[in-house]
Amino acid sequence: MAEPTDREACTPPQVVGLGLCTVDMVFVVPEAPRFSGLMHADAYLRQGGGPVPTALVALARLGIRTRFIGRVGDDPDGRFIGEELAAEGVDTSRLMIEPGSQSRVALVLVETQTGERGFTAREETCQPLLPTDLQPDDLAGARIVHLDDADPVSIQAARWARQAGQTVVFDGTWNHELLDEFLPWVDVPIVSEPFVAAWMPGATPQEVVRRLRGYGAHTAVYTLGSQGCVVATDDTITGFGAYALEAVDTTGAGDAFHGAFIYGLLQGWPITRIVDFAAATAALNCRGLGGRTALPHLAQVEAFLGQAGSLARYTLA
Repeated sequence: MAEPTDREACTPPQVVGLGLCTVDMVFVVPEAPRFSGLMHADAYLRQGGGPVPTALVALARLGIRTRFIGRVGDDPDGRFIGEELAAEGVDTSRLMIEPGSQSRVALVLVETQTGERGFTAREETCQPLLPTDLQPDDLAGARIVHLDDADPVSIQAARWARQAGQTVVFDGTWNHELLDEFLPWVDVPIVSEPFVAAWMPGATPQEVVRRLRGYGAHTAVYTLGSQGCVVATDDTITGFGAYALEAVDTTGAGDAFHGAFIYGLLQGWPITRIVDFAAATAALNCRGLGGRTALPHLAQVEAFLGQAGSLARYTLA
């Protein structure tokens, strides 16, 4: 969408992401609205969203060079998506614009007291990314490729990334019929409760991360919201707690976790430090309305960890 600067053209991104992008219209409400009544919102925000784009913004604020590959319509919402990413320093040179189509818009209702939220969306009319939209040069120079689906273009990107020696990170939010074909190409799957409910209903966290490791992942993570996460590496399964902060809005907490987890991978940190850093970033992001408003900078995360210390952790059989 935007032409890269001379410096961007010669400096490859450290992380390239492909995935869904949206405009989030966030309303803070005291309770779930009813069709028969009128409810006044306590606050409103319009902001770009989507799992991978928000993780890339988190990384950009932490000082990492990033590129987003996606498709939007040529409507005002599509322009807004690109402008917000570019303003955060994300390379949008491979954000494709489809004439005569609409971009995705999501209505996000946030409960005033808890910060919990629900979504409904106007789906985009532009076509999804296709394998033919992607070229190996789009990923060239990156150390990590971040994906949010198991669709054909993500499978292509993961294959090319693996062949180039890049690490593939997967934000598991949606189940997909091609998952069994996709997961063997993933190094670090980080999956959420809605994903697991569709993929392995009733499974324990240990069963989930073991199955993910069985596809060949070197690290598998199952995030459990305010209950923390479970991580499998080698033959060890470890449970981690979560940092408790008063939440204004939990939108984007998982995306912030993914972005910060990738940051830790780039630094070569041990898994315990990576999880502490990712959990702190996610908690700090819940302080503001919207998925990106309170995404912290590196100094803020380090200061928080200096006060809060390490997460509680426990070994699981």
